[in-house]
Amino acid sequence: MTTFARAPSLRRTISTRTLGRASLGWALAYVPIHVYWGLGGTSTPIGITGTRANFAVANWGACAVITGAGLVCLSLTTRRGQLLPGALRRGTAWVGGVLALAHWVLYTVASALRLTGALGYPADGEVTAEQLRGFDWANLAYFELWFGVMGVLLIACARRSEALDMLRGRPLPLTRTARWGTGLCLTGVAVVIGGVFTFDAWLFVAGGPAVLAVGLGVLALGRGDGTSR
Repeated sequence: MTTFARAPSLRRTISTRTLGRASLGWALAYVPIHVYWGLGGTSTPIGITGTRANFAVANWGACAVITGAGLVCLSLTTRRGQLLPGALRRGTAWVGGVLALAHWVLYTVASALRLTGALGYPADGEVTAEQLRGFDWANLAYFELWFGVMGVLLIACARRSEALDMLRGRPLPLTRTARWGTGLCLTGVAVVIGGVFTFDAWLFVAGGPAVLAVGLGVLALGRGDGTSR
């Protein structure tokens, strides 16, 4: 039986088990700062004062999404992950990975443009230009760096899972029920992530989870038809 860690075509790269554990570790490294903010902590020098609407709730939502990203990577690189449909796990990784990379590019470019003077800082508002400048440096050095690396890790784990499935034999095609269920689940995941990014509590607390629950229900109805591979 072919194992995850010893797949023949993957011997020259990082082991699958190490990739999964490293991805989980990278994900969880971003949790403490959100716990701090969720508990009411502030980072005034970079303009994070905690006064924004839904600030605390959004940070707890971020903790859930971040932990989920790490667990998705782990599910793609361990045997136990095969208890969930492969298409759902890989699809979630691709959705999260693409959104994380888009977040990294968008905010990194915006921060760089402001720091170089190509874009100006707003003169009004609760946050000063000096605080925004500090936030931009924090983005380049830490916040957006996390998003960029996490996006790469999510996609790397998805691709590794695809390669391993090919070694075990080409996966069976999804039934119509499985496609609908997977599509709804991925839509729910995207809505949750979008809600956290935009501080929209309704989206990541109710809307996204509701769509995800419907998708899981559809997948449960189609269970046993060979779609869990």
